[in-house]
Amino acid sequence: MHKYGATETLEQIKGDKDAVGLTCTACHGGNPVPRKASDDQKEIERIKRAAHVQPRFPNEWKRDGKSTGANPERTNTLLERESWEFVRFINPGDNRVASKTCSGSQCHDSESHSVARSMMSHGAMLWGAALYNNGGFPLKDVRFGESYNESGAPQRLLQTPAPTAEAQRLKGLLDFLDPIPRWEISQPGNVLRVFERGGRRRLEVGLPDKEEDAGKPDKGLSPRGLGTNNRTDPVFLGLQKTRLLDPTLNFLGTNDHPGDFRSSGCSACHVIYANDRDALHSAFYGAGGNMGRSQTADANISKDESGHPIKHQFTSAIPSSQCMVCHMHPGTNMVASYMGLTWWDNESDGDKMYPKQQHNPTPEEERRKLN
Repeated sequence: MHKYGATETLEQIKGDKDAVGLTCTACHGGNPVPRKASDDQKEIERIKRAAHVQPRFPNEWKRDGKSTGANPERTNTLLERESWEFVRFINPGDNRVASKTCSGSQCHDSESHSVARSMMSHGAMLWGAALYNNGGFPLKDVRFGESYNESGAPQRLLQTPAPTAEAQRLKGLLDFLDPIPRWEISQPGNVLRVFERGGRRRLEVGLPDKEEDAGKPDKGLSPRGLGTNNRTDPVFLGLQKTRLLDPTLNFLGTNDHPGDFRSSGCSACHVIYANDRDALHSAFYGAGGNMGRSQTADANISKDESGHPIKHQFTSAIPSSQCMVCHMHPGTNMVASYMGLTWWDNESDGDKMYPKQQHNPTPEEERRKLN
């Protein structure tokens, strides 16, 4: 654990480990020079602003209309639009700044490098499987992954030195990952895209219009061909939505309900939030509740506001409830891997969910269901 300077409002972390004597600015940045010179409130506010890094979009970082240190709800890509200095200020463990903070003074150099290139950050396996299995991309080899540079722009991940052909074939090593393309320039790998909801008229059964192409009914398709208007690939669009609604370590959690309070980067795992009251899943952290509220002695942090970690500290004692913020699907895998349980409706009590003898409805029963 890392400690921070104890003051009259901050507790000293006990049993901490701090070989380099870290200060607030060593991790969070900012300007440590300004000091309180008078009791004038305007002067105090000026000094605070000079000492703390200010956001580009201050209104976006408010919670319930007021400025706060809590993580806002559903920030999506807001983190990447902010300057790296502000990202460091609110979370020194973010992937964009970990090379300056966590790797600083050669503390966790290899670990921070690995986190930025891990599956939990780039999500390449998920994207590759979805694109290949749904015909969105023709190659089984993964080519797309999520990563952002210091300025917040998408970047290509390169493996240096490049893996040999044998290593790629036998071990699945990749030499690069590109950012996912914009969905509106994608081309559908199958024609099922055109059967989704929408269009100017209701589709009829069969092909009543002999001028229609087989498998491509008249549904507002673009005369310009693939990659325009309605003829784009739904998988690319779905991935762009998923990276916001179910983000990787590059973004904050949605921080809007129990079970989804977390930070980004290294802090997503090593800074614990109150997500689950069950001691089986959260151990002693369960006493913190499940609303993402703080239990720190810092008098400046509200104890009734969601979006705060339990304590202002890193730890390697990570409960299963923290893992479950992201690893919550598919359900059978999630509960088996992290809790040693099985879904009762799929396994142990499945016989109570379904009849012993399958019932095939008659045409009359099918008709009554439509009423």
